[in-house]
Parts: sequence; structure tokens; C-alpha cells
Amino acid sequence: MIKSVEKNDTAFLSFCDRDVFGTRIKAYFNCYSTDYDFVKFWVQLDDSGNVTAAISRVDGDMTLTAENTDYEELLQFVRIVGFNTIQCKRSVAQNLTSDETLWGYVVRFENEKENLDISLKSYFDLKEIYAIIKAENLTGVGELLPWLSDTTFRVNRNTAQPLLAEADGENAGCAMVLFRTDKAALLGAVATVPRFRGRGIARALVTRLANEELKSGRRTELLCKNDSIVDFYKSIGFKAVDEWSLITNETKLF
Repeated sequence: MIKSVEKNDTAFLSFCDRDVFGTRIKAYFNCYSTDYDFVKFWVQLDDSGNVTAAISRVDGDMTLTAENTDYEELLQFVRIVGFNTIQCKRSVAQNLTSDETLWGYVVRFENEKENLDISLKSYFDLKEIYAIIKAENLTGVGELLPWLSDTTFRVNRNTAQPLLAEADGENAGCAMVLFRTDKAALLGAVATVPRFRGRGIARALVTRLANEELKSGRRTELLCKNDSIVDFYKSIGFKAVDEWSLITNETKLF
């Protein structure tokens, strides 16, 4: 059975603590709860009432975390409610489609690193970060106004945290805690302006954020592409622990 999540659903929130996709769902729920029409949350229960999946949809972009789930029911559900994208574990995506999907690695920060010297901009507009990540064509970066509205809302509620580095008096790179809960943090929006590459800016930004989250007792993860970038993250204390996938509305489901 799949049903809408009610406020203070502790079983749903506990289930979300299981992986990086649940971190994203729980952070959205902690921020928006059930008070906004553009954000929806659902939970799948088995015959014994145990949670087998948690789902969020924000402006059509769906996030899914699942274990021992009824995939036939789940497939019917996502077809009915519709989606622009579905982000989930790669092994879960392979139960929803046989098409090749965009995928990469979930990397987890395991070893605290020394903070590197970097000049952080104290006051800035989130539009400055958007300009950098949009130019880099990062996965999941949509149009400005929805991105700005959502990110501002979550920053103000401490479920997101941006950092902007500067060099030679100019914006040089950025990184963010995209989603934060009491148990975990998901980092992302890591980008360096091309002319400032090779100065260790991305390394310094990610290390600073990851150290802070780890010291606060949060499992700290990041989604990266399935290319050589994973070696960069391994070099600064991360370890590949899983794989993620992104299904689009052009993907043929089973």
C-alpha cells in the first residue's frame, strides 16, 4: 500500500535515515512538511505495516529510497502520479527500467582532513552560486527562480549551507551542503570557475564542509559521476559506497 505521509510520521522519517536518498527526502520533509502543494511525500507499507519505500516529489522531481519493496505497485504508482526525474539507488532503478540511465557513485566522507587555506566570501547572493553551477551544467540544476526559491527556503531553515570562494577579487568556486538532517548530510553543487582551476579551490571547499558535518556526527555523502572525478573524492577522504541513478520521463519503464 502506498499512501500520503502524515505529519510526525516517525516510521517514515526513521526509514529515510537508511541512505543518501532518504537524506534528501527527510530534509525536504523537515523543511516543507505537508504544508505545500508543490511538495508531496508518500510511504509504501507491506502487509505487516512495515515501511518498504519512501518517496518525495518536488515540482515533478522524485526521490526514492526502497528496501524489500513491491516494485509492481511502485511502478504503477509512479506512472499514475507522473515525474520529470526519479533519483534513486542504481539497483532500485534497475527494477524499474531496463534502459541505460545516467548513473554514478555515492561517496562517503570517512577520514577527517586538514582544512586548507581559502578565501570565503562572507556576504553573497545565491544567484552568484547559481551562475557558477549553471555554467558548469551540473546535473539537476533547473531554472533560476525555482532553484532560488527552494534553496533560499532551505538555507533559512538550516537544511542547506552554501560556500562561495573568491580569488583575485572574483568569484572562484562553490560547494554546498545540499540537504542536512539530524543524521546525515548530502554535499554537492561543487564547481570551480574555469580560469581558477588547479588552485585546489574545490578540494578546500568540500573538505571544509565535510569536516564540519562529520564533526557534528552526521554521515556525510556526495553523488559524483561515474568517471575519474571519483578518484578526486577518494583523495580527500571519501570512499565509494554505492551507486546512484537518474531516471528521466523519457525512460521506458517496465
